[in-house]
Formats: sequence, structure tokens, C-alpha cells
Amino acid sequence: MEVDRLIIAVSETYDVVVTIPENKSYEFLVTPEDRTKYASLWLGSGEKVAATKMKRPKYFAGMKMMNDMMDMKGNLIEMEGMVMQNQIMDMNTVMYPEITGEEKSKKEIKKKAASDTLSMQLPNNKSMQGMNMEAETADIVTLNYTMLKSPVKTSLPKDAPVKELKFNLTGNMNRYVWSLDNKVVSESDKILIKKGENIRIILYNNSMMRHPMHLHGHDFRLLNGQGEYAPMKNIIDIMPMEKDTLEFNANVYGDWFFHCHILYHMMSGMGRVFTYENQPDNPEIPNPKLAQRKLFADDRKFHLMGRLGIESNGSDGEAMIANTRWKINTLWHLGYHDMHGYESETMVGRYLGRMQWWFPYIGFDYHYKMEGGPKNIFGSEENNWFGQKSNKNDRKTVVAGIAYTLPMLFVADARIDGDGKFRFQLGREDIPVSSRLRFNMMINTDKEYMAGFRYIATKYISLSSHYDSDMGLGVGLTLTY
Repeated sequence: MEVDRLIIAVSETYDVVVTIPENKSYEFLVTPEDRTKYASLWLGSGEKVAATKMKRPKYFAGMKMMNDMMDMKGNLIEMEGMVMQNQIMDMNTVMYPEITGEEKSKKEIKKKAASDTLSMQLPNNKSMQGMNMEAETADIVTLNYTMLKSPVKTSLPKDAPVKELKFNLTGNMNRYVWSLDNKVVSESDKILIKKGENIRIILYNNSMMRHPMHLHGHDFRLLNGQGEYAPMKNIIDIMPMEKDTLEFNANVYGDWFFHCHILYHMMSGMGRVFTYENQPDNPEIPNPKLAQRKLFADDRKFHLMGRLGIESNGSDGEAMIANTRWKINTLWHLGYHDMHGYESETMVGRYLGRMQWWFPYIGFDYHYKMEGGPKNIFGSEENNWFGQKSNKNDRKTVVAGIAYTLPMLFVADARIDGDGKFRFQLGREDIPVSSRLRFNMMINTDKEYMAGFRYIATKYISLSSHYDSDMGLGVGLTLTY
């Protein structure tokens, strides 16, 4: 196939033949999809002809498209009449300036909205605005899987039984959990297959990320309309919203990993293990149970995050250790002056559901406030907003509650403590005001409130200021890990 452009997935391979005219040296340019860096190779000798450097993607156009195409449960909204398979339509095309043109200013977008916007009618009669999915220009041909054809027949044995499997590729960008059918590897059983079977796998990418799915131990046929000459591959780069079908003959004993080859997707859980029924023991794996525990340990790993504020009114911060489903976190507020007091809350909880909006938890709350602190704008703190007598000035109690992530990533948190006191809290951190400036706020029914700004100076250090109903106004630094 003669093409101008091809996107190669992680671990995918192609044979590329280039013809170099005499007395010329051409730059063969390889660029990652985010266009941050590049690598090049000069081919031929003579006058140098440099490749055109690729401009950065239109990220916000891509993000707007993703938001328009996903419902609140994280599912992609399927569109009638659109064939989404074998890379026929790359939903990321909207981000590529070499395909859809340079990024336009807001004024230009408003002026040309009628002609540049494609409205797609959805099954629920909602119109999807702002897609701006313009067709490729005639002089740029991009490789897709329908173009590939094997030079020899690749048909599987005709008399073999067929085992069909279906998987949804699922993910949660907010907490960065990747899975198949919302289950990570350690939550899934091995898939039992029989030697001699033809295995057909139907994959639907229900995420807005591309996933190069890789099968160990076998090459598979990608069903792309080429009949008996379907291409043989061991990686399929499946686009957002695509439904692709691959098949292979089960002819090699072993436990074989099927996974996304973006390694941090694989390690967070996007994979399965195929195993053969009645297969002989593998002498290279003397302890299969230990090997399985090692594999499962990847998506069960805990990671640490922390934030420490050091400001003129006191110190506040949070430390957290979490994995795919569980989280342990503790937060604290410590006033420097006698009138402010101190508090800490430690919680253990588990995220529920595919998008993990729900987080039930239990924990312990220790809160002590000295008299004479900042004046509360909501008046007396003797009673909370539910008419209950407040225990916030000297509270040492267990708590149980549930937090729910609302649209715009605000977190609503309802809990009850061991003294029978109910508290409802609403807040959000890291509201982007600009590329480096963040706003955060919190308010609850104990008449506590907080608002502040943080300017990101480096990866780990921010200039910060906030006002806290217990600690007053402060200015200083925030350290983030």
C-alpha cells in the first residue's frame, strides 16, 4: 500500500519501503502522537531535503469531542449510520492540524461555526455539536486496517469448533484504571480454551483512548473485509468507539497474556489470560500459583500521593495511599497560634462502579478548636445547620459516610459520626483558572468553610494562599508529591 502517513501503535510493526531519488538525502521523520519530541533518519546522499515538522495537536478540540461523546456513566454514545471498525474513522482526527487544519481563534470559530460544525443526530434525539470532524484532504493518505491484505490465504481450519468471546475495553481517566468489562486482571478468572478450537474475539472500545491489544503466543487474523486474505497480526490498535473482530486457531499450549500494550494500561489491569484445557505442566514455571500472584500484584499495587501546605496561618495537608479500588487517606489542619486549634481525619474506603463516582468509607475524626479564633461569617457555631448541637470544638469520634463525585468533579460527602451528628460537605480542589493557577474551596454544615488559590511554580512546589474559617488567612507554599 502506498500511503503518506501511518500511525504505529506501541509494539506494532510494519515493513516500510522508501524510494530515495539520486543525489538527494531525505529525512525520514518519526513523531509521537503528542508531538512533544521526534526522531529522524537521513536516507540517501546529496542535497538534504528536510521533513516538515508536525505541529502540536489541538488538545482542547479533542477534549470537547470526548465530552460530547460520553454519557455520565462513562459510556460512549453510539451514532447511527457510522461504521466504526478497522480504523476507517479515527476519532482523534479532529486533533490533527495536518488533517483538519490549524487551530482557529474563538472569533474564527464563531464566524465559521455553521460550515465547520457537523451535527450528528443521536438515537436519543440529542444533537452532538462541535464535532468538527472534517474529511481528510485529498493529498494525505493515512493507512488504515482495511487496506491490509495478506499475500497468502490465512483461513482457519474449516472443521474446527468456534468459541466466540466479547470484551468491552473500559477505563476511568479520572483515577486512571483500565480494564476489560470493568474487571482488572486480578479480578478475573483465566479464559479456558481447547486445543484445536478457532477462537473469535470481538472487541468494543468503550473509551476515548486508543488501545493496542496484543496477544502472546499466537498471531491472529484481523477480519477487515479481505476474506481468505485477512492480514495476520499480533497487535491491533483499536480506536475509540470501534468494534473489531480477530480470530486465531488455538494450537500452542500455555498460559497466554492478552493485554493492552501501553504498559501503564496493562499494569493497571487491562488484560486477560488464555489457558488451555488439560495442558501439560510447564517445566519453566515450577510454581504456577506464585506466578499468578506476581501477575495479579501489578494491578493491586498501591501508590502514594501527598500535599503539604506551609502558610502563615498554619499547616494543612493530605496524604493518601490507593490502588485500583481502595484508598486510605488522612488530612490535617494545624494552626500555629493558640487560638486556632488542630484537627485530623483518617478514612479507609472503597470505590464502587465503573466510573468510581461512589466512595463509601469509615474512619476517625479528631477536632479541637480553641476559643477566640476567626469570626465565622455564618454566626454562632454552637449548632450546625441541621439544628444539632455542634461537637466540632472538641470531637474525638469514629465516622462512617459516603462521598460522591458530582459533575465538574465537585465531591459531595455525607457522613455520621459516633455521637450521632450528621455532616454534609461540598468541595473541590484544583479548579483550573489558568494553565498554572488553581482554585479550591470547601463548605460544610458544621459552618466550616475554606477558599484559596495555588500558583504552580514547579512540578512539586506552588505558591499558595487560602482563608480557613478555623485558621484565618494565610500565605505560603504548598508542596505536592
